[in-house]
Amino acid sequence: MEVILDNGKRPRGVFLPLEEWEALKYGINKASELYKLMDDLSHPDVFEMAPAQFSDYLASPAQQVVNNALDNGLYISYPAGTPNTFVHRYKDGTQETVKYDLHTGSGNIIKKR
Repeated sequence: MEVILDNGKRPRGVFLPLEEWEALKYGINKASELYKLMDDLSHPDVFEMAPAQFSDYLASPAQQVVNNALDNGLYISYPAGTPNTFVHRYKDGTQETVKYDLHTGSGNIIKKR
């Protein structure tokens, strides 16, 4: 951060690099115009990101969502490789392979590890 002085050496403004915002924002009122402006400026525009940048940008928040779900007793699910069959993985490492009936929506555990 740098204080900008006029010709009479009086402070007229502050230069605040965006990379310093993360460290400084906790001491600034969130309702202030400065906070809103700096917060907007410090976040990249997702519509201008390349696919790899967007993936990197979302990696940490996505992992936090997964961890939060697992901490709350939920599971993550992914296809098992056969039609209508999914693996559900729980926080303790337990895995269930579940086959779903598309007509009823019910699932049957076909394997538990």
